[in-house]
Amino acid sequence: MSTHAVPVEKYHGTGNDFLVVDAAAENVGDRAAFARAYCDRETGVDGGDFADDRGAPSGRRGADGVLFLSIEERFDPTRVVMTLVQPDGSTATMCGNGARVVARWAHDRTGDREFMIDTQAGTRRATVTADGSAATIEMGEPTFDPRRVPVAREGALADEPLVDEPVEGLTVTAVNTGVPHAVAFVDGGRDDHDGIDAVDLDAVAPPVRHAGVFPEGANVNLAAVVDDGAGDGPAVLDQRTFERGVEGETRSCGTGAVAVVAAARRLGLIEGESAVSRPPGGELEITVPDRGHATLAGPVAHEFSGALPADPR
Repeated sequence: MSTHAVPVEKYHGTGNDFLVVDAAAENVGDRAAFARAYCDRETGVDGGDFADDRGAPSGRRGADGVLFLSIEERFDPTRVVMTLVQPDGSTATMCGNGARVVARWAHDRTGDREFMIDTQAGTRRATVTADGSAATIEMGEPTFDPRRVPVAREGALADEPLVDEPVEGLTVTAVNTGVPHAVAFVDGGRDDHDGIDAVDLDAVAPPVRHAGVFPEGANVNLAAVVDDGAGDGPAVLDQRTFERGVEGETRSCGTGAVAVVAAARRLGLIEGESAVSRPPGGELEITVPDRGHATLAGPVAHEFSGALPADPR
């Protein structure tokens, strides 16, 4: 069994943090075990074990996943193959903040500012600012199609989107933004005493996440409209996400941010196609046009570099 040391980097996008492994250079035999060990919030990797690069560290042990990446520079734009293994050992088809981290990681290695990122949800175009402090990722077209979310219902409802309907105690809208999401809107934003932060997400989300109507499970989002965008600026929404595969709340979720904006537009809660989503970890800028690809933009930062045993057991 391999016991060699694997170089790793840690990055985060609005607090959504990831370990990154150069899969073209390093072999990790059991990726699921690697992710389960080092992403653990109690016992996983700690930046204090390595030299701090002063890259706006999130200051947390563990991570929200491990990105196994390989750069293929023979393409123009440079192509990066992305595989995200989550803390429970499962593989996610898409991750918006993860893809933005991929672009920053590739920028740090190549100096390029535009990339094509191959994900299991399709190839997505990404760009990075000149100083590498922010990245934008094309997110595909959100879909409410029950076959593509997927949603499983019988009878007359089988072919109908699940929009603003009760599921296990929450009223949710189901949308796929690369992975399945259930979005529930609540009254009151983060600044309100009885608003979004007063909800016990760890209690209300798991029944929805595992509901039979979601055969592949679902990420569960709470959202509150702070500004509907009817004025001069974009709409503003506060967001919290319980992530499938993490099995807990994350400080930010990019696919969730796009899902929240797409659902808000579908329900007529906001004006325009641009919005700012405010998860606990920062602010994300989202566009969801009537047709075509959504986009996700926001800050990215490098936390630390180090090396970890390939076999963590």
